[in-house]
Amino acid sequence: MLLINRIKNFEHYSNSEQQIAQYIVDHTKEITDMTIHALADKTFTSASTITRFCRKLGVDGFSDLKLQLAREMSAASIQEGRIQDELPFEKNQTAEEITNRILNLNIQSMNDTYQQLDIVHLEKVSRMLYEAPHIYLYGTGQSLILAQDFQYKLFRINRDCNLETAVGFQFMKVHTQPLDSIALMISYYGNGLNNLRIIKDLSERGIKVILITGPNENPLCQYAAEVIHVAPQEELITKMASFSSRTAIQLVLDFIYSLIFSFDYEDNQKRLSTSTLLR
Repeated sequence: MLLINRIKNFEHYSNSEQQIAQYIVDHTKEITDMTIHALADKTFTSASTITRFCRKLGVDGFSDLKLQLAREMSAASIQEGRIQDELPFEKNQTAEEITNRILNLNIQSMNDTYQQLDIVHLEKVSRMLYEAPHIYLYGTGQSLILAQDFQYKLFRINRDCNLETAVGFQFMKVHTQPLDSIALMISYYGNGLNNLRIIKDLSERGIKVILITGPNENPLCQYAAEVIHVAPQEELITKMASFSSRTAIQLVLDFIYSLIFSFDYEDNQKRLSTSTLLR
């Protein structure tokens, strides 16, 4: 969940913390330029109370809180404010307003994701996939569609990439996957029992798993050799559709594919030229 939403919805505030939270919500832009003592004066609290409030929110301190808020606001710079992930438009908005908000929502999601990514780690993961003789993909639902798109891209540059579309077949593939291969699992929430069973079996066989998942630690993470967390997007089961999470994961996969392509740039360029001629 985004930090500004945690500030709005966090439970068990003390009276002083309620004053701090309300001031941040009402003056989000100004907060990023304030000192902790200036905020304490504005809210009639103290620097130590603000520090405790930040820790309740799961951030390291006031400086970290300002940094995260600044990142979230940079993603909202294309419009007046952030688009709500769960329901991005209102009942009586026009077609132009709806399409504009969906456009802004996708741009917002890409900005959030890019700001959070560790590019050095992303390059390491891409190199692991590039050096693996076989790649096996795992995912269900929306994640399966994203995995299929990634597989198609890898096929275009002659990479061996395997994907079973049926969950039962994915279970079976775990036990026939070569030991020198690498697995890439996509799961935003990471709470599905099918994926948990698959990643545990892969781990027990000694096969490295790269996991692309949402912002939170989940049961899958402990079995993965490498974990890429995308920025906070939809957190509620009442969401209209997987707009932001889909865009975030798609962007990460596009980054990985582009880096793999770059490791063998000239040969891959020739492969694409050849495949175009054969159509």
